[in-house]
Amino acid sequence: MYIFFLEFVVLGIIVGALTGVLGSSGVVAVVPALIIINSELPQDAIGTSLLIDVITSIIVAYVYFRRGRVNIKKGIPMIIGAIIGSQIGVRVAFLIPPVYIKIGFAIFIIAMGMYSLIRKKNLSQNESKKNIKNININAYGVVLISIPIGLATGILGASGGIMFLIIAILILKLDIKTAVGTATFAMIISAFSGTVGYLIIGHIVILAAIIIGIVSIISGFIFSRIGNNLNPLTTYKILGSVFIIIGIVQIIL
Repeated sequence: MYIFFLEFVVLGIIVGALTGVLGSSGVVAVVPALIIINSELPQDAIGTSLLIDVITSIIVAYVYFRRGRVNIKKGIPMIIGAIIGSQIGVRVAFLIPPVYIKIGFAIFIIAMGMYSLIRKKNLSQNESKKNIKNININAYGVVLISIPIGLATGILGASGGIMFLIIAILILKLDIKTAVGTATFAMIISAFSGTVGYLIIGHIVILAAIIIGIVSIISGFIFSRIGNNLNPLTTYKILGSVFIIIGIVQIIL
């Protein structure tokens, strides 16, 4: 019991760090740990991970919102698409072998990680501000793009933090810190939608979710403050490195 408690505490710290600095879901840490160490069913691990993401994302999004780094207007289309996709994903989660989606998802994440490492070399504060002023995006297109993210939420428990972040950076042209805040805001609703689906079918480990979630709130609050104060160049470097690592881990596990 003590070992499981310690495991949940460590996972909570990792989840808070991932969400606070990068707006990323903790699924890459939570799901493998619950399956390998606790011998939980994949469906139980996924449902639990989604509930943890909801808990963690709220405090992280609040910190970014307080600093004016959540663009709610731009986040709404992502949320709509994610809700549609997640409800479909939960219902087909037991029908589609997730391994194929995981591999494709991982390859895309690795590619985006490499892009982030390259882009950081040419990033400047003035370029970021200019991009925000020149946004020209069709909201319906963002909704359609976000539906597959919702599918990944329902099937894999990946509540969309990384993918929302990619959309916020590449399509919405938000600066890196506003992109993280907005992605986290969108992740709250996406993860909640998926959580409801898994809760209805009884695939959530409540004790693990509570312990990891409580620790991740503290960790997320601390790391979100750190993330807000990081130099954008440093954030891109961390972002690219973490994307690549997460992609490789998903392929291996």
